[in-house]
Amino acid sequence: MAASMAESPNPETVEELLKLLHRLVDDERARGQGLDAKTSTLTGFSGAILALTATVGSTLFDRDLGNAAIEIRGLFIAAVIALAVAATVAVGGVLLPQPRLTISLDDVRLFREFPLIAAPKMDVQGQMLTTAIEALAAERRLNDRKARLTRYAARALVVGFIAVAAMAVTLGATKAKETHRPGGVAALDQAQRG
Repeated sequence: MAASMAESPNPETVEELLKLLHRLVDDERARGQGLDAKTSTLTGFSGAILALTATVGSTLFDRDLGNAAIEIRGLFIAAVIALAVAATVAVGGVLLPQPRLTISLDDVRLFREFPLIAAPKMDVQGQMLTTAIEALAAERRLNDRKARLTRYAARALVVGFIAVAAMAVTLGATKAKETHRPGGVAALDQAQRG
């Protein structure tokens, strides 16, 4: 596929390649914005659930939870850690400003000067192809990293959800046992009515 040195670029082909590369860079940037939006939502969910869990769960250490105390407190700690990891990875790994490949303002100012304004169109387009390829590669690397970290944050959020749900089920089961045992809340209610 290598062209011989005697061949010259086809202007129409170079122009189409430039258009295609610009569309690919735009698509990759849109992908990055989509990942940012998903991660923002995931961060908000993680933070809200973390705040609620921490508020409700803080009372678990003051209550008599019977035989389930270790499990419930362990689930609480697991939930808080998983939700904090989800939020931290999302914010620190994805939502913080990321370095981008840019053309410096000094280089842009050179666009109006010689020798660039006297260069043949094919030379300028060739340089732009190189720049667009590098921009695409940089955006793709950045977005692949964002996608990987977003998956990690989502997995941590799922672990947090599971821990919160397991904690709630365990608390509910403990409460149900408490109310139905002899001398428990149900027996007390019955005695008060009778």
